[in-house]
Amino acid sequence: MRIARLGSALLWSLHAAATILQNGQVREDPYPGQAPRIELDDSWHSYGADTEEISYKGRWDSNHVSWWSAPGIKVEFSGSQLAVSFGQSTSDGVLVAYRVGSLDWQFSNVTADSTYQFVGPELGLDEDLVKQHKVFEMRVQIAGVSVASDESLQVPKRFEKKVEVIGGSLAGGQFATYETISSWGYLFAAGLGNAEHTITAYPGACLADLQCYGGNAHGMTWYWNRASDPGSRANEFFGHEPEKFDNKAEQPADLVVIQMGGNDHRHPNEIPGNEFYHAYVALIDDIHSTWPHAVVLIVSQWGQWVKEGLSYVPTQVYEEETRKVHDHFRDRGFVYYFDTSGILQHNDINPKNHPTDVGHIKLASHLLQWTRLVLRWNLEPMGEVQHGTLYWNDQQEY
Repeated sequence: MRIARLGSALLWSLHAAATILQNGQVREDPYPGQAPRIELDDSWHSYGADTEEISYKGRWDSNHVSWWSAPGIKVEFSGSQLAVSFGQSTSDGVLVAYRVGSLDWQFSNVTADSTYQFVGPELGLDEDLVKQHKVFEMRVQIAGVSVASDESLQVPKRFEKKVEVIGGSLAGGQFATYETISSWGYLFAAGLGNAEHTITAYPGACLADLQCYGGNAHGMTWYWNRASDPGSRANEFFGHEPEKFDNKAEQPADLVVIQMGGNDHRHPNEIPGNEFYHAYVALIDDIHSTWPHAVVLIVSQWGQWVKEGLSYVPTQVYEEETRKVHDHFRDRGFVYYFDTSGILQHNDINPKNHPTDVGHIKLASHLLQWTRLVLRWNLEPMGEVQHGTLYWNDQQEY
């Protein structure tokens, strides 16, 4: 989020004009929270994007540009106003998500070389709250943060535990209402309530380091050590030599959750099962050498639901190979297998073969309880899902 050379990796293509259907009706205000564009003057105290008071969340390159799912910042601030500036290459109209404390996420379109005020009198902060230090969180890229001239930013508290989610479009929430904010990856990680999290996910990403969808010759075994994602825009910036990423320099993850296989299996990639197996083993070995104390959870990958007679029967992708990966590490004690069979039904999958919002919630809920029961983590609050987004039913009859 220094000079924001790209738009948000959180919400890949959503804009305020997009339509969200809810209970069969168009949601009138699909993305509440449009922030006003302002000009900074002497009444503001501005911090550059490289200030230590800004805590960066997710995966960033050395220029503080982020390319993966749900990058963001957290800051503590005093006073009653806060603005964020965006860099010269921010995508026009990109949609950002932001909130104060644990209030609902709000959404605003922003553009390059501009400043928007995200906290102001309209938030309705009473006198006591104005005096307190508050946490502001945004999922996007920035060029700087400003508060009132007589107020300040502070570094927010960092949680001791950390979770990393690795995957493709399913983990990243593609086609969900709020994309990554609605994804099982985010709902699970944020639902823990007491852990930092990074979602290293991108639509179309393969696990195996082989040609994938014609234009990408690398898979997650390679990209896990790179700062940028496999997307075409990153290739425009870096070609085939993206910046390396030092995972060892980051806060070590205590839990790494991996769900991959859909893109490897899909035409035209059709990665052979033995190649997929060896790639999975290689990725877990890499993770374990980097974070030797991390638990790795393999989440099985569903395929299509097939209609048989009067019922729908789910299929799995690379089921034999994925279980074989778990067996390979079984005696070492740090790899677990999470079978998604029976959690989702055919109507939890949308026509794009991705989970609906309800499907994401179901999977996140089961993962939260797995973490509580198997790893004995305390959930604070107890298993919160659909974290911080506003949903409602506006129909009286069913």
